[in-house]
Formats: sequence, structure tokens, C-alpha cells
Amino acid sequence: MAGPPFGTASAYADAFPAPPPKTLTLGAETCFNLTVFRDLVRQYRKLDDQVVTRLNRAQAQLRDEARVGKGSGNEGMCAQMWGEVMAGWAHRQTLITYCQNTVESSAAAKHAGESAPAPHRGALEEQRIAEQLGSEAMIEAIIRKRTLDVFRQRCPFFAPTTDAGRVWWELADGGRPGAGPSV
Repeated sequence: MAGPPFGTASAYADAFPAPPPKTLTLGAETCFNLTVFRDLVRQYRKLDDQVVTRLNRAQAQLRDEARVGKGSGNEGMCAQMWGEVMAGWAHRQTLITYCQNTVESSAAAKHAGESAPAPHRGALEEQRIAEQLGSEAMIEAIIRKRTLDVFRQRCPFFAPTTDAGRVWWELADGGRPGAGPSV
């Protein structure tokens, strides 16, 4: 019976969580159920939670490859990781923005006396949900700032080369909530 892999080879073979689903069908109920919404956002934040581990492992692999003469340099690893980070941020921001707009339109429709996506909820409950979604947007800004700080430590000479990359970089660097461009 073979034991589990151990050592450097094991570290490279360890699977990271699968990326969030690329196609996700959201409905108003996802936004109005904060437990479901937060679970979904948590799944999307796994990459940010493991950015230190992933960068450390990638740099260790580059060092090992350099020892045997087939290293490609730090730049490619940093560029690839930056692309993954931006994609995660864009997915989460799409989710947060969609839910904020859904709750706001429902509240506005109720205020105007029209049919709303969640007619069984009261205005105060929707206001509380809107405040919670606003808090999630602020938390998102903090997480992006923290991830960028870690990224800068591991990739100190990296600078985004695309317009989208620079916009996300500046948004995260300023610790500001909001949406960057699609990636």
C-alpha cells in the first residue's frame, strides 16, 4: 500500500479549490437570502484566502526549476497569478453589484407601489439587507487591499500591463469598494 505523497512533489501536486463556476444563474432570492449570498461569496474568496500559499509554492517551484536549469523566471508566475486574482475579484464584484441593484430596485418598486421581486418582505427588512450588502462591498475592498499587499511582497517588480489590470490594481491599492472592468 503506497503512502500519501510527501515533500516538494506533494506540495506541487496539492490541489487548490476549484475556481468558482464561470456561469452562475442568480435570482433575486439569492440576494435576499443573506446566508446563501455569503456562502456564495465565501466560495469566490478562496483564491484570496490562499494567495500566500499559492505564491510560496509557485516560487519554490521556480527555485527548484532554476536549480536544474529550466526555470522561466518570476514574471510569468506573477502575471498568471495576477490574472487569476483579477478574475476572482471581477466575479465577486459582479455578484455583489447584482445583488445591491436587485435589492435597491425592489425597495424602489415597493416605495412606488409597484410589484417587486420580493413582495413578501417589508421595507425595513430590505433596508437591512441593503446595509448588509453594503458591508459586504466594504469587506470586499479590504480583502482586495490585503491580497494586493501580499502579492506585492511576493512579486515586488510586477506591474500590470493591461488597462483592466491597472484599474483593478489602483482600486485595490486605494482600498476602495467598487467595480473594476470585466476580465
